Amino acid sequence: MAETIGKTDNAWLKLFEKYPIEEQTKNGGLFEIQADAIKEFREPRLMTKFDTVESVASPLRERGLNILPVSRHSYVIGKFDLYKAFPDTLGMKPTPISLPDYETLRVENLTSESNAINALLVSHTLEQFLNEEEQDLVETFNGRMGTGDFSFDVNLLPQKAAGFNAAVRKTINVSKAQLEIDGGFESQSSICIMEAKNIRHDDFNIRQLYFPYRKYLAMVKKPIRLVFSQYTNLTYYLYEYEFTEPNLLSSIRLINKHAYTFEDCQISMSDLIDTWKKTTVNFNDNQTETNVPFIQADRLDRVIALAERLGVANENAMTTDEVTEFMGTVRRQAAYYPAAGAYLGLFDRSERGKVKLTDIASQILDMNYRERQLAYVRLILRHRIFHNLFKMVIDNGTYPDKQYIEETMLQLNVCNDGATVHRRASSVLSWLNWMISLADDDI
Repeated sequence: MAETIGKTDNAWLKLFEKYPIEEQTKNGGLFEIQADAIKEFREPRLMTKFDTVESVASPLRERGLNILPVSRHSYVIGKFDLYKAFPDTLGMKPTPISLPDYETLRVENLTSESNAINALLVSHTLEQFLNEEEQDLVETFNGRMGTGDFSFDVNLLPQKAAGFNAAVRKTINVSKAQLEIDGGFESQSSICIMEAKNIRHDDFNIRQLYFPYRKYLAMVKKPIRLVFSQYTNLTYYLYEYEFTEPNLLSSIRLINKHAYTFEDCQISMSDLIDTWKKTTVNFNDNQTETNVPFIQADRLDRVIALAERLGVANENAMTTDEVTEFMGTVRRQAAYYPAAGAYLGLFDRSERGKVKLTDIASQILDMNYRERQLAYVRLILRHRIFHNLFKMVIDNGTYPDKQYIEETMLQLNVCNDGATVHRRASSVLSWLNWMISLADDDI
């Protein structure tokens, strides 16, 4: 699209112009806004659903503000500390699991959150993760529902302004707001509430677990267990959380994490080295000789997740807006991932405003876990900078530092000097790390 800022950002700028939001939220204040006021400029759901820090509208994020629903028709804005970072999982080796032979539930078709949850259940992986008896967990509730009425406290983000207490909390009153539960389960000993995503993010909105938790805390006697599931690249990343203080949203704490994969995930360093030896360099990435921009996307797993989503999309294509919504980021950041996929040959971006899956990507998505990872490695190593730096890692047993990577990038003329080369060097290092971390043994 030709517009310089997104529709959501533009609509929020208009709301800031019309209402004294910034003035009232200074120094820990709150501003309540009605859905009808938001709807004057854009659909409230699109204006308020921010599941990650990256997805928060720029006018809010730049002012240190976040938004919470408090009823079906109103929201409250404040400097809330609403997001929890996921722990680092690089190097976490998945435990192999098996999926029973069902005609209607296949590994290659786990492209929706609901199907991923179904597979977790029938494979008894969720019970394994929670240390419950096998076949004891039964799905008993899910979908959209009301929150009921409750009050809770939430910490405000630390502020540097003089005289502002960084430890201050605010009490929020919720009355019949709407929530959505991806999976709700019961066993003989507990209730489990699950939030599920088919993409990996760096963080999540704590409200996604807290509102369902508070609703069922008032309804059940059994202990409630909270699980966040991220499924991508044939692998589950499961996290269990608890709230140490039931009335405090900010008291969330991680108590368990584990990864599982349906496939044989054994990859050795010798497999990676053999792949490197057999891969021919096809691309020098010299910016004067190519129209494909160099990568600026640290998270290769998100590129893979987008490929998986495109694999089930209508005509294997998505619009720019659809990609942005799926990635859970603002449009500018979301654009980095289709560009990185095009760099690898996974995506076709020749049609303006659309991202399409290539034949190469379709073939890779039909492979099992092990062959799929090695196929992605081959696509990366076709590029000279990665082929050369991979050899350096193997020869020296350590990663090059960012300064060396930047110097190499400039020598190969993959991008210009300055802030751009610094940012993109981080992506190069991240992709090197992703490849090496696939191996079960050390360099």
